[in-house]
Amino acid sequence: MTVSTKVEPMRIVSIYPYTRGFAYAVMDSALEVIESRLFDIKEYDHQKTMELSQNVILKHQPSIVILENTNCNYCRKGPRAKQLIRSIAAWVKRNEIDLQFISRVDIRDVFERWNAKNKYEIAEVLKRNIQDLQSFVMEKPKYPGREPNIEAIFSAVSMGVTHFFLQE
Repeated sequence: MTVSTKVEPMRIVSIYPYTRGFAYAVMDSALEVIESRLFDIKEYDHQKTMELSQNVILKHQPSIVILENTNCNYCRKGPRAKQLIRSIAAWVKRNEIDLQFISRVDIRDVFERWNAKNKYEIAEVLKRNIQDLQSFVMEKPKYPGREPNIEAIFSAVSMGVTHFFLQE
């Protein structure tokens, strides 16, 4: 008699809302991105954005949904993005899906082992280690200025990677 020791992957959906939409990453492990996408909504509509995020969650049936903790010192989310995070969290709870909040501090702590301190450096670490992200180009930011939209995909993936590292 053989005993199966196969471990089922824990599918997570990490959603990163920002002012003009949201990005998400579907992951089975810290280095396996199943799908990532950016929704840049030209004329922001809270209801439409909620429907899109709900469709992503329903399509992928995750074990857990990851959102940014907006109560930490380093969170720079505006009121619209914070409201979207609260709305997604409420919907996830109503649908009895596990929910975890990851703070920027958590992300910095995890990526500190690779000497990555800011979003650009974290994106470079992710590109070196995750095949699916190598085609994305995130230019080194010129301050002051707004962050490029592509940054949201790296932020969603970094929250997912942080989740997996915090589970160890």
